[in-house]
Amino acid sequence: MTSTFSNRYSAAYDLLNEGKPYRDEVVFIQNIFTHIAGDSQELTSILDLGCGSGKHLAEFHSTAKKVGVDRSQSMLTEAINRKIPNSDFIVNDICTVNVEKHFDMVYSLFHVLSYQITESDLILFFKSIARHLKKDGAAVVDFWHRAPWDQDPPITRITRRKSDNAEVIRISEPKSNLLTGLVEIHMDLFAKSDGDEFAHFTEDHTMRSYTLSELSLAAQLAGLEIASSGPWMQQNKPLLASDWYGWVALTHKQFAE
Repeated sequence: MTSTFSNRYSAAYDLLNEGKPYRDEVVFIQNIFTHIAGDSQELTSILDLGCGSGKHLAEFHSTAKKVGVDRSQSMLTEAINRKIPNSDFIVNDICTVNVEKHFDMVYSLFHVLSYQITESDLILFFKSIARHLKKDGAAVVDFWHRAPWDQDPPITRITRRKSDNAEVIRISEPKSNLLTGLVEIHMDLFAKSDGDEFAHFTEDHTMRSYTLSELSLAAQLAGLEIASSGPWMQQNKPLLASDWYGWVALTHKQFAE
C-alpha cells in the first residue's frame, strides 16, 4: 500500500534522519530571530508547523512555551513520547489550523514549505504563519530552491541506517517536472526490528521547488514580508542559483516597514 507519512514511515523516520544536526539548526533559526527582533526580544513562545517527531522543538529552552502541529498522528506520537518540557501537540492541517494564540517565533523546517505544491496552498501556508505570529515576531522557513533543481535534478538515492535493534533501507526515486517545479518521489522502504525479517512498504511524496520571487509574492498576499533570506544554515550570504536549499525570514508587513 502506498501512502505519505504512514505509521511505518513515522516509526522509521528518526533512524532514517540520524545525524541530522537538529541542535545546530535550532541555534541557526534562533540567531535569525535575534537578528530581526533584536537582542532584547526574549523567545518565550514557539510554534512549529509540520513538527514531525518533535526533534527541533526538543532543542529549545525548557521554559519556552512550545506548540507543534502536524497532520500525522503517528509522527506526533513519536514527539509526545519525547516528553519535551512545556510542550503541546496538535493533530491538524498546518495551513488551516488555528491555535488561537500568538507566538514570538513561528518556524517550519525540513522543507515542509515545499510540500505546499500549489499557489493557493502556499498562500494558505503563509496565512497560517501570519495568523499565529506576534506583530513584532519573526518566522523562519526553509525550502527547495528552484534554480539548482532545474539545472541538476535530483537522482535516485539509497539510504541505509542501522541501530542496535532496528534497520531501515530507503530507495528514493524522484521524477522532476521542469515545467512546474514539481518533484514526485517514490520510496521503497524495507524495515525490520529485533531480528525480524524485512517488511516492505512504499511512500509517495510530491514536492515543489520555489524561487524567491514566488515566495515573496505569496508572503505579501498573506500580509507578510520577507525580511531576509539566504542559503540554508548560512547567514549574511545571498541565496545563489547554485544553492539547493534556502531559507526566508518573515515578519508582518507593518513591522518590516
